[in-house]
Amino acid sequence: MIVKMKHVRLSLLLIATVLAGCNSNVKNTSGGNNMDGIKITTQKIVSGADGIEYSYIGTIEASVSIPLSFLIAGTAEQVNVEEGQSVKRGQLLATLNEESYRNAYHMALAKEEQAQDAYNRLEPVYRKGSLPEVKFVEIKSGLAQANAAALLAKGKVADCKLFAPTSGIIGRREIEPGMSVIPGNPAFRLVKISKVKVKVPVPENEIAGISKGLNAVVKVSALGEQQFKGQVTEIGVISNPLSHTYGVKVELDNPDKVLKPGMICSVNISNPVLASRIVIPLSAVQTDGNGKRFVFIADAKSKKAKKKYIETGALVTNGVTINKGLSSGDLLITEGYQKLEDNSTIQIIK
Repeated sequence: MIVKMKHVRLSLLLIATVLAGCNSNVKNTSGGNNMDGIKITTQKIVSGADGIEYSYIGTIEASVSIPLSFLIAGTAEQVNVEEGQSVKRGQLLATLNEESYRNAYHMALAKEEQAQDAYNRLEPVYRKGSLPEVKFVEIKSGLAQANAAALLAKGKVADCKLFAPTSGIIGRREIEPGMSVIPGNPAFRLVKISKVKVKVPVPENEIAGISKGLNAVVKVSALGEQQFKGQVTEIGVISNPLSHTYGVKVELDNPDKVLKPGMICSVNISNPVLASRIVIPLSAVQTDGNGKRFVFIADAKSKKAKKKYIETGALVTNGVTINKGLSSGDLLITEGYQKLEDNSTIQIIK
């Protein structure tokens, strides 16, 4: 009987211990990891006074880039310019061997002279009615064809010379003396870099925040992080099917020509129109099991954490923009949120 009573007492003690543990767990869930609540750090939400800033990586391009090619086939005879050389409008860049074209021109001139002589001799005969009209029409047609052939042959001789259509810099030279030249294949690329453009790929979820005229700051690592100021001048309307980005171009003044096509740079584009948009640290944004994004807001009076669902916008330099769910003045929990649930007791340490 005594043994049975001991077993009963032991069982009651175990039950009491389990119940005490359960009560303790309930208190910890509602009150945090101690009696004062879970320690958290907050940040007061304010609208971006200076607007929104977008950051990208871009590539510098010449403001003008013109491929120059010969209109006829031939063999390069003289190449008068080097890469990087400045040229003026009308300057002779290269020539082809023109011997065969000049011979063809002389033959065309001889045929033109024969056709003209035939016309001069037979035109009076036709006027007297001694030459059938169909024969005279044939002679006139032959003269016109000879004139056209001579003009075409003369043009081909002229096409053996390639001139600069405008002033600029030889960005690329593709031919050497003795090379065979194919019509339409670029022999040179003429560029202008007193102004340059930076091509930037902008994601489709950020393109709405970019507009022409926005100011941009460009930093070039190859120039010791030197900064240059520019403006957005072009916005593409067709996205890249692979990257889902739109091409945006920023124009910069480059009077010293230190910016070279092909240089990689960082680009920060500022949009002051979006100054009222709320921006929060991306690290504070969490996602639930349904894919919905949320953050925790601190209620200083009740010392409780409130779970708020949000709608995020574009990624920017200092975080992510918020379209819905938060207001200026809210206390965003930026540290310690990993331990929180809705209505958890908190201790604000900052």
